[in-house]
Amino acid sequence: MKVLVLPVNIASDISHKVRSLRSIGIDACGFTTTPTAIQSADEITVFPLNRGGRLTRRVQQILAYRSIRKMIEWADILHWVSNPNVFASGSYKNILVEAGKPGVIQWIGSDIRIPEIDSGLNRYYQTAVNEGYEYGFESLANSRSMQRFFAEFGFYPLEFIGMGHYIDQHLFPKRFRAWQSVVLADFEAHFPSIENKRPIIVHSPSAPVAKGTRHVLAAIEKLKVKYDLDFVLVENTQRDKALDIMRGCDIYIDQLILGAHGYAAVEAMAFGKPVVCYINTEIGKDYPDDLPLINANPDNLYEKLEPLIQSAALRHEIGTKSREYVEKYHDDKKIA
Repeated sequence: MKVLVLPVNIASDISHKVRSLRSIGIDACGFTTTPTAIQSADEITVFPLNRGGRLTRRVQQILAYRSIRKMIEWADILHWVSNPNVFASGSYKNILVEAGKPGVIQWIGSDIRIPEIDSGLNRYYQTAVNEGYEYGFESLANSRSMQRFFAEFGFYPLEFIGMGHYIDQHLFPKRFRAWQSVVLADFEAHFPSIENKRPIIVHSPSAPVAKGTRHVLAAIEKLKVKYDLDFVLVENTQRDKALDIMRGCDIYIDQLILGAHGYAAVEAMAFGKPVVCYINTEIGKDYPDDLPLINANPDNLYEKLEPLIQSAALRHEIGTKSREYVEKYHDDKKIA
């Protein structure tokens, strides 16, 4: 079976999927049309469609079109990650129409999120929308339009926890549960030391409003008055360096707004770190009972961080459970 994973490499997911499928003997290839420095493109093809001058971009688009067409014709199965991207209309969409390949669609979050739903479930989300929320393109209309796009091609959703309540059941009566995957071989456990009395806390605000970064900064400033700690804000950093910083931390703070954890939380848990993250009450019902995340929100972050700062033994204990959880649910080879 030949599997092609495409086209948005969010959280290095296309690279992870291709490497994992190959590791179990599946003939897999992948490409992305949205390359960024904070993602890994190992073992996949990158098509930088919008770089350089006008003539350069045009040449890139022609060459990419030819290569993409060949890759889609080669595949038996299309594993789609995130939104339609350049395939939403025009000649690129025609490639899909002509190829007629079966596939699955895996949404990540903002690509399918419906504000009208989340605003009723999550007051932190509603507040963020009014404070410069970065994903202003989220809407009921955009979500439904995207879902119709994939339903037209007969794709089946691979559903992460936290995505199911956005999916139109009339368009997709058949769905499959999926988990974010990480290549575990890349994440050697580095548990917080029980000897460390000055913990290192890390937060990566890829989208500061959506991540709740201002609440993180406020809580850290208050905690610094009372406790001896180091805080690292990881911004605009190459992926390898960002992972090195994560590997060396004692506590990782993910997001405090969206209500479900993403890839960064899984990566931190894979390193054996206690992760602080907001899990919405409604979405939380779908997570396994052994989820080791420390559930915090903008109103109680200080109180949730305090025990972790006070106890190296607690950090080590939760870090150990975090690694076990990732091995159980997010192991790339199991998911492949």
